[in-house]
Amino acid sequence: MFKILFNRFIKDKYLKEKTKEDIILLKKFNRSIRSNPNNPDTYFNRGNFKFQLGDYQGAMKDYNIAIKLNPEYLEAYHSRAIVKERLDYYNGAIVDYNVILKIDPSNLLANKNKKVIQRKFYYELKNMNT
Repeated sequence: MFKILFNRFIKDKYLKEKTKEDIILLKKFNRSIRSNPNNPDTYFNRGNFKFQLGDYQGAMKDYNIAIKLNPEYLEAYHSRAIVKERLDYYNGAIVDYNVILKIDPSNLLANKNKKVIQRKFYYELKNMNT
């Protein structure tokens, strides 16, 4: 548990500093969302931008909205799974990959990433018990 909290602290501490250009681009995303709040692609793209800035919580919120607007948005599930993995929320990432595989059983990337995370999750649990 301490390791998870420490990792989150480190990730939050080293969020990329927003440049003037970053702030302008975020404002453009926000304007676009205000003008068309039902477009899942805009939330997804803003989520990707927030991810690049290291704002994983903000990215996950945007991916959640994109998924709510389009429940079969595979890229949003995949990106959200990556965020969950970065936040050491392996179980949540596995759930997202399961949703992808339910929608598209032949999705090789989701299958591969799910197996990688399952191994990480297993080893973390194993190390916690030793």
